[in-house]
Amino acid sequence: MSKKYAFFHSSFINGDKLSLTVDANPDDDYGIAKKYLRVQVSLEYKDCTINWIHMIYPELPILRSFINVILRDDAVLHKTEKSEDSPVRRAYFNELTDDYQDSYPLEPRHCGWKSVEFNDVTDDFDNLLHTQHGLFSRREHRFVKGNLLFVQDHLSKEGLTLIKEGPTPMDYLGGLESDFFIKGINVFTAGWSFDKNDLNTHRTLSTYGSTVLLWSGDEEQALASLNQYHNAIHIFNPDKDAFIMSNTWGDQSSDGRLSEKFLLDELEVAQRTGVTFYQIDDGWQNGTSANSVLPGGAWGMGYYKHNPDFWEVNTRRFPNGLEPIIASANDKGIKMGLWFSPDSINDFENWEKDSDVLIHLHKQYGIAAFKMDGIEFTSKAAEENLTKLLRRVLQFTDSKVFFNMDVTAGIRSGYYGQLQYGSLFLENRFTGNFGSWPNYFPHCTLRNIWMLSRYYPSYRLQAEFLNVKRNVELYQGDVLAPSACGLEYAFAITMFANPLAWMEQTGLDEESVATLERIIPAYREVQSDILAGHVLPIGDEPNGTTWTGFQSASTDHSGYILVIKEYNTDAAQRYKLWNLKDATLRLERILGSGTQEKVEVDSAGHAAFQLDGSFQYALYRYSC
Repeated sequence: MSKKYAFFHSSFINGDKLSLTVDANPDDDYGIAKKYLRVQVSLEYKDCTINWIHMIYPELPILRSFINVILRDDAVLHKTEKSEDSPVRRAYFNELTDDYQDSYPLEPRHCGWKSVEFNDVTDDFDNLLHTQHGLFSRREHRFVKGNLLFVQDHLSKEGLTLIKEGPTPMDYLGGLESDFFIKGINVFTAGWSFDKNDLNTHRTLSTYGSTVLLWSGDEEQALASLNQYHNAIHIFNPDKDAFIMSNTWGDQSSDGRLSEKFLLDELEVAQRTGVTFYQIDDGWQNGTSANSVLPGGAWGMGYYKHNPDFWEVNTRRFPNGLEPIIASANDKGIKMGLWFSPDSINDFENWEKDSDVLIHLHKQYGIAAFKMDGIEFTSKAAEENLTKLLRRVLQFTDSKVFFNMDVTAGIRSGYYGQLQYGSLFLENRFTGNFGSWPNYFPHCTLRNIWMLSRYYPSYRLQAEFLNVKRNVELYQGDVLAPSACGLEYAFAITMFANPLAWMEQTGLDEESVATLERIIPAYREVQSDILAGHVLPIGDEPNGTTWTGFQSASTDHSGYILVIKEYNTDAAQRYKLWNLKDATLRLERILGSGTQEKVEVDSAGHAAFQLDGSFQYALYRYSC
């Protein structure tokens, strides 16, 4: 590894530079991001041009960068001859010997680090976040997995946050084995995820993004800086980032009930329950997917080979097209969304054709949200082509649509990989058998939101609540069963994310409809304010028996607190609040069973809250 390079890959950086040029232009990523200066440093070599691209945000301590490589038209890169075998070394002596996209030589001697690793593929995994920490040591080196690496000088309290804008370790491509490499007091953002053979095939490819944030202080300042980053790449927009979506798939009828009458009946109930988006999942289209109740469907790849008219409206289920359904939704003030699965075949070679489908659906029907599912990356080129699809749709719809990116299965982009164009469809959970048993427990949903919200904006997470009265017999004797929690509580734990009514609206009984009819309008009055604030977890990590919750800081002196009491008999609990000390908080109850009108916050930031009974909550607006 050569220390003289800010970035390095021996396959592309060799020989003398032929030229160097610099270009700079303003950009805002189709209106999704805050305006930034895009600076491109172009280095021309014999066989390729390397563009080192930086994004600089005015008055924000954020620098993002990535590297784009363009192979000359007449160039073919030859494979590197394998070197002679060298003695086998113990694993902990392994080195980063070649590709890194950023390097950070540190000066302070007494620094510590903390890594944050995310998991997706949530159909199979329910522990979505893991952390490690350590001290820098002159002779020690290690590979570190995780999109986030916090680095702090323990003496000055100055810190850096390094971000690898790529997938989770479950979705690594191109021989990637880590996100960072620590050697002594040097940190490298590791892995270009493509090599000579990939570039010979695709002619131009880009690395994942690499970002550095500056901060000083404690964890509050580190997380505030991270929140600045998220709000820079995705400006909070109430129309796209504060909603209640309904999707029928959670009742496990698949596409078996889809018809014009069924959806018109659904919309009648959705108007009462307060749903703002109604999304038709798999089955609206002419082609049959592998998840259909009908046999012989396709999944992920080869949709157009399976059926050239795959993405036309299914006239057997909807003989009048989608027009009557759209008209009914418009009359009720409900926006419409659709499920869609881009064709993964040959590295998403049909990305432009797929984008035309989505653009047409938006222009013809006003579809404002697309659930993107069935994605399967096989190379870095596939990931880039999917990003091109998303950007082209934004370009030709004036950024009026957004995407719900499914992270439940497949090899996908995770949490930090070019997903700023919408929200994450986080998980499939069902009260009926999913495999051999049901997998919906409200405390597990709560735990995932709680864990992720420390490092990821909760307004970009969809969190499900289900019809808790279904399949009660499958939870017999379980005190943490959905039916024991109740529908209001199941909804309440999702309020600091975007609630997803993962159910058939027509499957709700009158009592359940009345419950949602009562609480959702009150929640909608404050939803945008809650999600526009900096949402962080408070209380203990949920496990079904704790006191837990969330705090949304709108300003230094105001915001919202959601106190959640799981299954326990304690009458009160002390919470450590964020950025509040030596203050009296005035409390205004919005929803729930809380009765407090004020609470004292001590010099350490602790405040006591009371709730009676189990599975209780209180949503407060606070000010001081």
